[in-house]
Amino acid sequence: MNQNEPNAQSRMIKWILLIVSLIMIAYHISSIWVTMFSPILHQNIHMGFSFVLLILVSLLQANGKGRFFLWLVLGVAVLITAYVHINYERLDMWAGYPEFADVIIGIALVVLVISLTWKTWGPIFPTLVGIGILYALFGHHIKGALGHPYIESKLVLSNLGIGLKGTYGMMMNASANLIFLFIIFGSVFECVGIDKFFLELGTYLGRYVRGGAAQTAVFSSSFVGMCTGAAAANVALTGSYTIPLMIKSGFRPDHAGAIEAASSTGGQLTPPVMGVAIFLMASFLGVSYASLMARALIPAASFYLIIILGVIVIATREKIPMLNEKIDRQKVINGAPLFVIPMGIVTILLINRFTPAYSAAVALGLLLLLSVLRKATRPSFKDLGKGFTKGAVMGGKIAIACGCIGMFTSMLISTGAGPKLAGIIQVLSGGHLVVALILTMILSLILGCAMPTPVAYLITALVVSPALVEMGIDTMTAHFFVFYFAILSAVTPPVAGAVMVASQIAGYSYMKTGWESLKLTAPFFLVPFFIIKNPIIMSKSQALPEAICAIISLVIACGTLLIFCQGFCFTNTRVFERILFLIAAFLATFYGLFSSQPAFAASMILTTCLITNQILRTREIK
Repeated sequence: MNQNEPNAQSRMIKWILLIVSLIMIAYHISSIWVTMFSPILHQNIHMGFSFVLLILVSLLQANGKGRFFLWLVLGVAVLITAYVHINYERLDMWAGYPEFADVIIGIALVVLVISLTWKTWGPIFPTLVGIGILYALFGHHIKGALGHPYIESKLVLSNLGIGLKGTYGMMMNASANLIFLFIIFGSVFECVGIDKFFLELGTYLGRYVRGGAAQTAVFSSSFVGMCTGAAAANVALTGSYTIPLMIKSGFRPDHAGAIEAASSTGGQLTPPVMGVAIFLMASFLGVSYASLMARALIPAASFYLIIILGVIVIATREKIPMLNEKIDRQKVINGAPLFVIPMGIVTILLINRFTPAYSAAVALGLLLLLSVLRKATRPSFKDLGKGFTKGAVMGGKIAIACGCIGMFTSMLISTGAGPKLAGIIQVLSGGHLVVALILTMILSLILGCAMPTPVAYLITALVVSPALVEMGIDTMTAHFFVFYFAILSAVTPPVAGAVMVASQIAGYSYMKTGWESLKLTAPFFLVPFFIIKNPIIMSKSQALPEAICAIISLVIACGTLLIFCQGFCFTNTRVFERILFLIAAFLATFYGLFSSQPAFAASMILTTCLITNQILRTREIK
């Protein structure tokens, strides 16, 4: 075989990948203004594009016989998409009663979705889906409450996809109509060099705030992470310049990695975009994105205040000076319109209840128009092509995950497993809400460690949130509770995907970096518990006295836990003093959960005494 043949084939595959990506983007933008197909057919086309893109990416990574096999798989993927498209009306009419050809195509569809999900996201979630399928097929043999009535295998297959359920439905609709164009929007941000704008602006702020280099990371990573919606990917993007900058300015490598990991993770809970999972929540709850965005404002502000104060505490304790670097004002002038105008338009459109797809398409067009007006921000066709391809492939990955989630959801519904699992949590908690919340937190963190935030959120939302709702918690609040812990899993050892990438860039121990990231974000772990009984934290109405007390107790809880974790306030804390700060955090959280006035008063008095003591000790040292 000619040695140049594999390279020529790789170049051909790259061109096909680019062309398919552009066609997919053009189709989704066109479908906003012109309804070309029914919702299910639209989802089918979206999934078909995703199949093709992910298989093409696999072809680039393979060689020899592996490539020949993947070309066959690509043909099967196109056949499945075409078959569903052509036979849509019959499949819809006879759902649950597939013919022989339907069974063959249905099995191929299930195997393809699970295989691509395994290849893209790892084995954990496909394994759960496999367990769900086995439970649907054989669960009638289980005696007692955990069993279910017999379900015919053809009906199980129909519910998985070929009956236009499972892979098709709410989850795939969210991917096609809520998520895809926002991912493209985020990928184009990278092409126009928006990271340079954030770096300069962060450096400017760092000249006036302690821990300047780290504040640069907090600022830049949060805004970029808001658009990328993927903590680990965001660390790889922004951490490549923020982590070395922090180390150069005096931060320890483990602190630098932890700050970057935490900042990148927070982008997913920060309005107005909030990554991908929030759009799935909007679809799941049947509410507008704007209403969810409003609910997330105070928790998002809490997260970044905690990180900013944490950075100040670390920088003061380690005696790290402020930044003195010069600011490239031209980069700020060039980059400001590219961020402010498109993001402003997105926010306005979403608040005015335009669809996410429409908002993203308008903002994308505006971003491209603004970027070409200046030579400094004008992306080359090559860079733009790479950005579009990267965004389309990421959109395809999300679509496949949504297809797998749809199958899992279908199995939970058809077998009645969801309420049974919720019942198990209620039994384990003994009916105690706080115990149920802690169990939910642990499950969300475990699932999130192994899977991306959208998948982790959806599984916990399906399996766990019903138990919280049955215990009297508002549905939206229950979903936000699991949503926040699914996000925090990115910085929670032992897996902590964002920390893995950050520690590699920092060239330091993964476990030490993970420990520092956990210490930095630990105060925010209290915020989801506060939203359960304090509507004001979710920007909902609450009696003024209770609302004020809730905000004060949240500030005390997060602030004192931050001091406990870092061992520093105005000066280093003594062991006994540090324990008292932890007790103050516990008392404030106790008020947040049970509205105990004695606990609130005790936390106020104890915190005031401890802070006063720190100030007096600082004066003695001076």
